[in-house]
Amino acid sequence: MSTSPIGPGDGTRAVAIGGGHGTARALAALPRVVDHVTAVVTVADDGGSSGRLRRDLDVLPPGDLRMALTALARDPDLARLVDFRFDRGELAGHSLGNLILIALESLADGDLIAALDRCAVLLGVPGRVLPCTTTPVTLHATTAEGIVTGQVAVAATPRLQRVWLEPEAPPATPDAVTAIERADLIVLGPGSLYTSLLPNLLVPDIAAALGRASGPVVMVTNLREQPGETEGMELRDHLDALAHHVPDLRLDVVVAHEGPAPAGEGRPLRLDASALRDVPARVQVADLLDGHDGHDPGKLATLLDRILRG
Repeated sequence: MSTSPIGPGDGTRAVAIGGGHGTARALAALPRVVDHVTAVVTVADDGGSSGRLRRDLDVLPPGDLRMALTALARDPDLARLVDFRFDRGELAGHSLGNLILIALESLADGDLIAALDRCAVLLGVPGRVLPCTTTPVTLHATTAEGIVTGQVAVAATPRLQRVWLEPEAPPATPDAVTAIERADLIVLGPGSLYTSLLPNLLVPDIAAALGRASGPVVMVTNLREQPGETEGMELRDHLDALAHHVPDLRLDVVVAHEGPAPAGEGRPLRLDASALRDVPARVQVADLLDGHDGHDPGKLATLLDRILRG
């Protein structure tokens, strides 16, 4: 196995698939490992600032896209400015970065990809941020009690049986498919199973591209249960849910935390080695905690670099 130090410089490329704060941790790690990072992000959000802009202006929700951009930004002060959230007046609850993205999209005659690329240049992002699809989608779920509609509602609902998108087979963003196929490393998660990860994988061309990818597909699992959508679920339950929704999903490596329990709401995600013996993917465990309640980008970078370099 190579003992090359962590650090870009050899033209390597990675893709991170997901959304929200969990994927932001993976995006903070990847520039330490590769030269070029592409974030492929869910557009199913319907809450908060994103939901308001989606309803008021008929645009794709910008929040997860903005979060990915600021996670990759080279200037932390500029990233904090873009993440600034207004707390009073008519703009209360809106993120400045969400408004900037909408403005850039308007200036680009409605071309969201051009707007994201321009914002990436302004922030010095070492790569791109792309929506998994440019088609407006709505997330639905079934439970024993009936159907739940909308990302916010799904996230708050326990014991989900199935989730799906409407429309059910939206076309993938072509550049996202190309980035996945050409990547030296693909990282799924961490993040909300049903509301961040699966809304990307339920876009058929995204899941199919993973099967054709030249680099390993690595799933970084969560540190704890998420109250609502994954409460009561163990790591094996997460993997079974993925297989149920995307039967042909390719996973080469599953990375799980083993170490101190994270703080925050929700029980630590239970890692039962005996329940993982028949998992086709290679399971790697390590202490990934940042000392408090999230994945440590430095520790994650070390592990991803080891996987990338074989």
